[in-house]
Amino acid sequence: MAVVIDYNDISTIQTEGEAVRIWCDGCFDMMHYGHANVLRQAKSFGSFLIAGVHSSEEIAKNKGPPVLTLDERAKLLGSVRWVDQVVINAPYSTSVKTLDKFGCDFCVHSEDIALTAEGVDAYAEIKAAGRYRFSKRTPGVSTTDLIGRIASRFVEDYNKNSQIKESPWTTMGGSCPTSQIIALFSSLREANSTDKIIYVPGAFDCFRILPTVDTNHSEKIKYFQSTLTVIRYYAISDIGHVNFLESIRKHGSYIIVGLYSDEYVDNIVIDAPYNITSNFLERFQIDLVCCGQAANSIKINGTEDPYKEPKRQGKLKIVDSGCSFTVENLINRILKDRKLYAKRNQDKAKKEITQYNLWQKIQTEAEAK
Repeated sequence: MAVVIDYNDISTIQTEGEAVRIWCDGCFDMMHYGHANVLRQAKSFGSFLIAGVHSSEEIAKNKGPPVLTLDERAKLLGSVRWVDQVVINAPYSTSVKTLDKFGCDFCVHSEDIALTAEGVDAYAEIKAAGRYRFSKRTPGVSTTDLIGRIASRFVEDYNKNSQIKESPWTTMGGSCPTSQIIALFSSLREANSTDKIIYVPGAFDCFRILPTVDTNHSEKIKYFQSTLTVIRYYAISDIGHVNFLESIRKHGSYIIVGLYSDEYVDNIVIDAPYNITSNFLERFQIDLVCCGQAANSIKINGTEDPYKEPKRQGKLKIVDSGCSFTVENLINRILKDRKLYAKRNQDKAKKEITQYNLWQKIQTEAEAK
């Protein structure tokens, strides 16, 4: 877990050696695959990555209210394998002063434009100073889009009357990573004969496609939680996921699970079976199957206990993460303030479309000369 420090508690950091220090900041709300991919690319520019995360007040002022608290976002950010240090309360507009304060050579941000409440590029100053690098944006996934998808799945009239077109940056309609990209998220470490191998099945996904269910929000959420998918490419991490994986790490040395952006994971199983069979346990040489307290109590109607075989072999361990945060908490936060999030998404899309059209105009004029 990366060390977390407060921007306001630091004067100037004295750096030693020739390490290239990188600054990468953002809201990092509802940590997802796109965030992890930006951080992965940012780390490739140097050897020490500092991730700055904005306060909830700054985000509300410039974009609209975040779903997660500052502490929750910092915890998730610190769990990403490429992050060496987390700085909370980082200014929304990145300045040369900030880079110098933390001894950073330059800042890395994805190629989409981040705008302040006044419509100004938040990275204008460091771009002018030549201390800005951009990473390729991950198409098909953004916090804005994910909030919209969750809300629209549970509320039929969400965004129904919006006249705003979709932003080219934040509403892309799904991500399809290649095998090469997926490999970049692996630790590339094979299990050895001395490792105690733990298998962790779980959804780790808030965005599985649900069939039409004529039920209320509460029942839909319960169904939502009962689905099992070991890996989806929109997958987000929540505090419960991170605490759970931290706890599991204490019980073994090689963890197999479907969560890309977390430092506690060694390998991934795609399309893992819902029912854990003896053949599956033998194939992956699994010593222990771990699940959370909530997962152990979930059973999809008409199916047998997915942990029946691990229980028979004495290989099941129920792990208490010490955290009560669940997918249901996340969904309820969004549904509770869905009108605010709808307005936030519309305002953000409007600003991005204006900026995108301006950028295209400049590009066209430059090519015509």
